[in-house]
Amino acid sequence: MSTQVKSIKARIYSIRRGSFGYSRDAIVIIPGVESMVDAVKFINSKVVWRSRAGAEIVGSVIRVWGGKHGQLLVRFRRGLPGGQALGDAVDLVPK
Repeated sequence: MSTQVKSIKARIYSIRRGSFGYSRDAIVIIPGVESMVDAVKFINSKVVWRSRAGAEIVGSVIRVWGGKHGQLLVRFRRGLPGGQALGDAVDLVPK
């Protein structure tokens, strides 16, 4: 008996900016999630970004970002290529 976990398609909205340099942090939007109450359910979920060449960068949801708009802050294990990753889809696997 196998249990398959469904992944949710989300989109990288922005790379977190600042003078320190947060190349590992990205802000992700999930379609249909419009409030902080709905977004809290995804904290500690696994996120996978796949490049066109097939490389995978794995991360996890750290916290809700943007107050009442339902955006999520994701920290990846490696830095993201900002120009390639912006606007790309990621797979979010809820816990």
